Amino acid sequence: MNFILNKNKEPEVNFITKIEGLSLLEDCIPKPAKDYIPQWWKETPTVKTEKTWVGSLPGNMKVCPSFSDYFTKGYIVPMWVDSHLYYDSSTGEGRWATSDGQFIWSSHSNEQYLDYVDHKFLNKDSFFIFKIKLPWNIVTTKGYSLYQLPTFFHFNEDFSVVPGVRDTDVYHEMNIQLLIHSNKKEIFIPRGTPLAQYIPFKREKTKYDVREANKKDLLKIAAHELNLSTRFVTLNSYLKDRKK
Repeated sequence: MNFILNKNKEPEVNFITKIEGLSLLEDCIPKPAKDYIPQWWKETPTVKTEKTWVGSLPGNMKVCPSFSDYFTKGYIVPMWVDSHLYYDSSTGEGRWATSDGQFIWSSHSNEQYLDYVDHKFLNKDSFFIFKIKLPWNIVTTKGYSLYQLPTFFHFNEDFSVVPGVRDTDVYHEMNIQLLIHSNKKEIFIPRGTPLAQYIPFKREKTKYDVREANKKDLLKIAAHELNLSTRFVTLNSYLKDRKK
C-alpha cells in the first residue's frame, strides 16, 4: 500500500504502514467491515415477513436492510498487538503493557474530557481514556473524510472507541481514543480484536428543509407504501429497489 491515489472516479481509502511486515499479518490488517460481521448475527435465523388473510406476520431484524448495510459499511481496524490495560480506580491512573514495545500508547487525562461529561456506552460508565497511535496512516481521495466509530454490535463491555471525524485526505496520522468501561484490574485485548470502524464519506453541502407534505410528496409516499404492501418483502427486494 502506498500514498499514490489513482485518478479514477471511484474514491479510495489507503491504509499505509511504515512498520515492515505488519501488512503481511492477516489478523492485524484493516479489512472491509463485511469480514468482521459478529458471529451472533451470522447465527441469527432469517424470519421473513408473511402476509396472511388475517394480517401480516412481521419478519425479524435479519431482513432489515439497515442492519446488513451497517455491518458491511466501511472498514474495520483490528488490534495489531496483544495488549494489557490497567486502570487503578483509587488513583485514577492507567498503564499498559504490550507484547511488542514499538507500538505507542499514552493516555488522555480525565481533565480533557471525562470530567465534563457522564459518557456511557451500552449503559456502561467510562473511567479512563487511553490514546493509541494507529500503526496505519490513512489516505483518502481528495474531498473524502472518515467517520471513526466504535464496533457497536460486537458488544464489548470493557472498551469502546470515541466517535469522531478525520479529514484523511489532509491529515493521515491517526490516534484512537479508547474509553475504558470496566473497573477490572486488568483488561486484555488480544491481537485481531475488532477495534474501530471507519466509514468514508464525501464532504459536501446539503440542503435542509422542514415542511408539510404537498401533493407530489403524498403521491410518492403512497407509491412507496403500495410497492411494499403488494409483495412479500425480503432483503433482496430492498436491495433491488435501491439499485433502481
